[in-house]
Amino acid sequence: MRSSALRPLRSALLGLSLIGLAATAALAAPAGALLAGLKLPLPKPAAALAAANAIGQTSLNTQLAGTPEGLLAQVRASLTAQGYRERPVNTVSGSWGFNLVMDPPADTKVDGTPSGKTATLVLQATALGPGQLNLNVRFEGL
Repeated sequence: MRSSALRPLRSALLGLSLIGLAATAALAAPAGALLAGLKLPLPKPAAALAAANAIGQTSLNTQLAGTPEGLLAQVRASLTAQGYRERPVNTVSGSWGFNLVMDPPADTKVDGTPSGKTATLVLQATALGPGQLNLNVRFEGL
């Protein structure tokens, strides 16, 4: 075949490749949108904050009444029901608060996840005083 006869074929293949790349990229959701869509067992919605090291540089933060143990059980149950899977090796808790790391549902891709990393949902609660907690929620690349 002459090279001029191959041009339409090359153009078609290039077009299909670009469509495939666009479709793959379109499946990734912004971290802020995923955070806003979480159903967390909170008395009021958590405020969005800038978080320099988080994927999408966005996190949720709120203060609420409760105990670390009670809040951990509630967020664990709520997120598990939404398809998130806990990474038990990363879970630590105590009277000071907790650290909970969960993998998103298999069909969830987080836009901005660094190459070679996996996006995880990180929830950290810190006891501010008796019965008072600060909760931060963000996506991190591990």
